[in-house]
Amino acid sequence: MYKFPSSANRKSAFTLVELLVVIAIIGVLIALLLPAVQAAREAARRTSCVNQLKQMGLALQNHVDSQGVFPTGGSRWNPLLRNYVSGGLDNPGSPNGAEKQGLGWAFQILPFLEANAIHGLNSEPQLINAVVPLYYCPSRRSPGISSTAASIGAPTAALMDYAAAHPVTRICPESATTERFYDLSTLDPFRNPISYNTARHSYWCTTSGDVRDNTIYDGVIVRSTYSVLTAATASAPAVLEKRSGGVRSVKPAQIVDGLSNTLVLSEKLVRSDMAESNITPNGQVSWSDDRGWTDGWDPDTIRTTGFPPLSDSSTFCYADETQRFCTGQDTEVLYFGSSHPGGVNAAFADGSVHGITFEVDALVFNSLGSRNGEEVVDLTQL
Repeated sequence: MYKFPSSANRKSAFTLVELLVVIAIIGVLIALLLPAVQAAREAARRTSCVNQLKQMGLALQNHVDSQGVFPTGGSRWNPLLRNYVSGGLDNPGSPNGAEKQGLGWAFQILPFLEANAIHGLNSEPQLINAVVPLYYCPSRRSPGISSTAASIGAPTAALMDYAAAHPVTRICPESATTERFYDLSTLDPFRNPISYNTARHSYWCTTSGDVRDNTIYDGVIVRSTYSVLTAATASAPAVLEKRSGGVRSVKPAQIVDGLSNTLVLSEKLVRSDMAESNITPNGQVSWSDDRGWTDGWDPDTIRTTGFPPLSDSSTFCYADETQRFCTGQDTEVLYFGSSHPGGVNAAFADGSVHGITFEVDALVFNSLGSRNGEEVVDLTQL
């Protein structure tokens, strides 16, 4: 007669219901852990970004120690290095100092970032494609060369994620020869915000690529007052012409608001769908993230504090035609911004780095960009 196995000899096993419960529990645990892992990774990336800004801030201090002044923002957009060196095309010599340098602050501080080899490149395409890892925020993109739409001398360029601060303190209408001050007391982001045209005229104050006479910039990194009168030849360097009036490169003593109260560098806005290429599938082009760190006075390396910073994924940048300057289509991107949740990191003139929220008061943010507005700013408002 057949005997059924005793319960002691039976092998234990999961029922289908028990298996499904275990799978569900594992799924819940993964769902709970993933945000924590992602948050930890972003915290690490943000810390890396802070450290990079700290190194750039220290490089600014070393530039001051070496040359007595802060670097300038360069002279114009898409400057040619050949016009800002001591020799001609056949024998370029060494790059000019801050006041007579057309390339901006990111080029000028390279010797203080242990990047002398890059600083010494004389070939325009080689320089434009030289990757400086420090200039890439890991929350947005990895260091590398990008295809661009307007890079000079090469169809690609090494980009950057940081920019120097230009405050909206003076307005220089393109049709006029004199400036007027902007009344900051009228600034209200809801009732009377700075208009795009106001910020644009304050930013450029020019009718062409080069700076014009009697222009004054109130940030720490100011625009070079030299323009190219005669381009470099094979045997002779370019002839530079100094514009009358204006502010030359800034000394620490000229920062009357205090070095610890004045913003110098921060992260710039790059729309999230333009981080890897400045041309989107539907043909939108960003002319403000195409030349990269080798640019001069241009939104690639200079942004305005006239607007509070924005998130790369801000819906404002994807809105209708009134915000087309956020897409870069036909106009400049003048905003600071980041891929970090909550805000941007910023380096101040004393070398310190602070976090600034996207909700920062517009007047406070613009005041931070000015070196001589004599505003009283509570840094706890950032």
